[in-house]
Amino acid sequence: MSEYLSKEEIKQWRSSLEKITLEEYAKRLGKVLKEEKQTRDIIDIVLSNNKKADNAPDFSSKISNVKPKLAVVSAAKKSVDMQNATIKEQGLNSGAKKQFTFKKPLTQREQVVLDYFLANTEKIVYAKELAKILDLPTDYVYKYIKNLRAKITEDVLQNAVKGGYKLLVQ
Repeated sequence: MSEYLSKEEIKQWRSSLEKITLEEYAKRLGKVLKEEKQTRDIIDIVLSNNKKADNAPDFSSKISNVKPKLAVVSAAKKSVDMQNATIKEQGLNSGAKKQFTFKKPLTQREQVVLDYFLANTEKIVYAKELAKILDLPTDYVYKYIKNLRAKITEDVLQNAVKGGYKLLVQ
């Protein structure tokens, strides 16, 4: 008998009505998962670091276990503050607010990206600039640009000739 979970056992776990993780299911059977796949999702990375901190013998205060969660919360607060500052700046600079129609509501980070594009209308905006604003690696920014293009009804977000993106508003 193998010490790893088989595909059939994983299928059984998926079809089970019991709400347990795959790791818990494997422990119940006395087996282990084959390998842990690396992820690029920031939430998974933070949560996995938090699990490692929980499993490691730590004799310090409980504050060390809260730090990853605080990092996510502080990043969210930063983006809200930046969004508010950008909206105020946009109102001062343009006088009139640009109107778009959206197929779906924007997430908080998508709104921050759109506000940055609005503040830099007709200028080339690079992914590295957006990454600094969102406090994320550059790889994660492209997802928000793609989502904005899908959610904005008008075709106003264009690729720039020399790289980067432009928001074209008439």
